[in-house]
Amino acid sequence: MMLTGYVQLILWFLLCLGFHLKFASAHVIGQQCDWNGSGLSRRRLRSRGVRPVYLRCSEGKIKWTYPGGALRVLLRLGSSGREFRACLRPQPRTAMPASIYLEGPRSLNKLYSPHPPMERPTVRCVQSRGGQVALYVEAAEETSVQKQIAEFAYDLQSLPKDAVYDPYEECRPCTKEEMTHAFCTSELVTRGIIQRVQQIEDTDVSDIYISVTKILRRWNPPGEENEILTELEDYKSGQTEIVQVGRHCGAQHGDGELVIMARRKLGQLVLRCAPRLSEWRDVIKEAAIKDSAHCLLNS
Repeated sequence: MMLTGYVQLILWFLLCLGFHLKFASAHVIGQQCDWNGSGLSRRRLRSRGVRPVYLRCSEGKIKWTYPGGALRVLLRLGSSGREFRACLRPQPRTAMPASIYLEGPRSLNKLYSPHPPMERPTVRCVQSRGGQVALYVEAAEETSVQKQIAEFAYDLQSLPKDAVYDPYEECRPCTKEEMTHAFCTSELVTRGIIQRVQQIEDTDVSDIYISVTKILRRWNPPGEENEILTELEDYKSGQTEIVQVGRHCGAQHGDGELVIMARRKLGQLVLRCAPRLSEWRDVIKEAAIKDSAHCLLNS
């Protein structure tokens, strides 16, 4: 595969300077979650420079208006130095006017090419090396004078010490401690019955359609109303929630009411735990006796 002259230039720097790039008069971005910037001035000067961006949050977004030249985005999980799994997702329903590469030991591996608007862009995940992930975002050749925005989100999940990502770890049943933690920290906790499971074409995930019987907790994105319901509050059933799970987990629909606990990841709800209602009620009783819960548990 032929690389652009610009990417070849990056490779030359990586190999000859031992990965220590010197960016002349570059503006270094501080340790934050999101980055918003413009490449308009670089476009006018036809600059092919590399702009460094340093991010140290577990999740966030990069929004590059009028992309020109390139960005080198360095992702780290705080200052812990721990290894992690990083997942990326281009902004849905928006064209991507840039290529995204992962920096490897001796080469750049392409993750995304410029593409037209997509309803459900592919999520791609990589594992950190030395506690960081370095991405090169290269602006595509200018073909239009219209405003262009290269935007994508990232999500970092820490890995156990000296461990690599195990895709089947997310498929195993949760322990009692994991259930109570997931209940208190999930964006959605609901009772419901699995209606159907649908595999998403060209991805490694499946959508689980949940027929809701009772919402127990919902924590929405900023700007939307949150809900923490108690036994005394009424909820109308019949609502459907969609939660994602890895296709390799082999999720299936079936009888019986479950307690679905899910976190929001890259704009989608992702399954964390799904005990049967009877099992969850036993966990609540045990936690009450031990006084070990970090929030008010209910069913």
